[in-house]
Amino acid sequence: MKRSLILLTGGTKTKKTLHHQLVQLLGDDLSIRSYAADEGLPSNLKADIILYSSEALKDELSYIKNIDAEKVIIGKRTVHHDYLDKLLSIPEGSSVLVVNDEYNVTMELIQSLYQLGISHVRFLPFKKNETYQEKIDAAVSPGEIELVPSYIPLILDIGVRLFDMTTILKIADYCNLPENAALHISERYIRSMIELQQKLMAAQKQTKAIYQHLENVVNTVDDGILAMNEKKEITVFNEKLEALFHVRGSDIINTPIQKAALQEDVVSFIQNGIEESRLFSIHGVDVAVYRYSMALEQTTVAVFKSVRQASEIEKTAQRKLREKGFFAKYSFDDIICENTGMKNLKQIAKKLALSEHPILIQGESGTGKELFAHAIHQHSMRKNGPFLPVNCSALSESLLESELFGYEEGTFTGAQRGGKKGLFELADNGTIFLDEIGDISLSMQSRLLRVLQEKEIRRIGGTKIIPINVRIISATNKRIEKQMKEQTFRNDLFHRLNVLNLSIPSLKERKEDIPLLIHHFITKNGKWLKVEPALMNLLASAEWDGNIRELKNTVDYMITVADGSVLTEHDLPHSFSGGIPQTVNRELSEHDAILSIVKECNLAGKAASRDLISEKTKEWIMPLTPQQVRRRLDDLEEKGWVQKRKGRGGTKITEAGMKYLESTAPVK
Repeated sequence: MKRSLILLTGGTKTKKTLHHQLVQLLGDDLSIRSYAADEGLPSNLKADIILYSSEALKDELSYIKNIDAEKVIIGKRTVHHDYLDKLLSIPEGSSVLVVNDEYNVTMELIQSLYQLGISHVRFLPFKKNETYQEKIDAAVSPGEIELVPSYIPLILDIGVRLFDMTTILKIADYCNLPENAALHISERYIRSMIELQQKLMAAQKQTKAIYQHLENVVNTVDDGILAMNEKKEITVFNEKLEALFHVRGSDIINTPIQKAALQEDVVSFIQNGIEESRLFSIHGVDVAVYRYSMALEQTTVAVFKSVRQASEIEKTAQRKLREKGFFAKYSFDDIICENTGMKNLKQIAKKLALSEHPILIQGESGTGKELFAHAIHQHSMRKNGPFLPVNCSALSESLLESELFGYEEGTFTGAQRGGKKGLFELADNGTIFLDEIGDISLSMQSRLLRVLQEKEIRRIGGTKIIPINVRIISATNKRIEKQMKEQTFRNDLFHRLNVLNLSIPSLKERKEDIPLLIHHFITKNGKWLKVEPALMNLLASAEWDGNIRELKNTVDYMITVADGSVLTEHDLPHSFSGGIPQTVNRELSEHDAILSIVKECNLAGKAASRDLISEKTKEWIMPLTPQQVRRRLDDLEEKGWVQKRKGRGGTKITEAGMKYLESTAPVK
């Protein structure tokens, strides 16, 4: 009669895997039953041998009293041999997080991995709710991948760990199995090793065939191709480069690039170059070298093209960007000024443009911050790359997140089929302009900080980490220093964005530029019109709270309604009162005007919703979006002048707000 064994495991998946192993190796000689604690245990646990899957499980089930066995064995576990190739494929020197739900089991697994000789990487134990300061390159887990932090780029499931041979032989020895039974167990175990070796040999053969195919392809293209691994060793050097450098590829493959007897300036660019491409003369041949870094593979690829080819590629790329609208529309020539301070600012901006650092542009609304961002991109080394502007205050938080980071297919109802690239991906090798950066939420600030730190993004609903090469220019009309004190803007993000800084003066600080700007706007409209001196004096002395944007809107209006060839005061918009909308007294600010609208709505018994307030501002020279209205209502509520309510109640003016409006009313 066969002796009996009961296997006890924690989970169902572990039970199935270990039961299959035991049946495969001992099933001819033992009667085997298996139970998982997660599924519930039977009332009678009687067998010759009780086998626990781990020490931790034995401790967990110590309360059970209905166990009847001659022998209790605690199994020792090792990594499933089918997954060893996955572990060995992790790049040398990587930091690898080992993830399991039990810390002691995690430490046991790490010890097992090192004992197996997998020592080319550094293993770190996973702890729940812990933040890891150092960069983690990959994570491995025996079937617990749902616990792996989502930001880790490479996740390997190494399957449920199997019992090692000492455990199997301990069972066989206790049961006094005949000599031929022990021999059969060894044969089965060795057979599984042989099968693994056959799989590896087949994979190696297939890899060799693929490599040979790729080598043939690389040698037939018109470009020179050089690839370098993380050790700075040359791994690809095709026939086109052999002819260009007068060097045989077989002599330098697997050689450190610095020892490969190649041109020094080319080697320096491939190893340390910041820009995407550069021109070189190699043995009298003018070539453009394009450099690509692949972060995940830790590989650098350099493509060598003739200057003529490079010129055609650049023209094609620029044409495609223009077709999509991903290009800067303005240069420094479009920034019109005679003011000495503005002239100096343009010169400083040109110098900043040549750097790769982030730039923060500060200034009042309508001063031309976006114009400077366009011009900086046009003057930079990235001028042939995309330029993507986005107004952060005009989008809700969820919409801004999907616009910037993109999303995977099926992430939410209505998601685009196949997913969607975000603006950071689309701006790769170019510039992204984040206008009104002071209006983004703290959660969005955290995500943006990670982009600046790691130079990588992850789409909404996705797990893949996407490396990006994007320069960030941001702008705000807010006093971010004040926001940091109020803890509504992160200090660390501000210092990341504010590496380089530009402060744009208001139109009040450069009034000598107003006549120049007016003539520029008239010329841009393609009309030959004069400006009556009295009108010019009025416009030059007006208080332009909306700055250049408000001035341009006023000039555009006058050009449209003018009958003759001379602009006069009669052509001014009805809303003009010295540069401020008529709905607001000279002494009142934009916030005061909104407060007046809230008061009017309240007195009329209407709900002062953001949409209604936005609709009323359409009478102004610079209307506000509902999102902009919301931010201004936040400021008013902070002052205690309004009280925001959800639903149909809308915003209500407070008693303090009423008193404030009364204090600003003109004396009759």
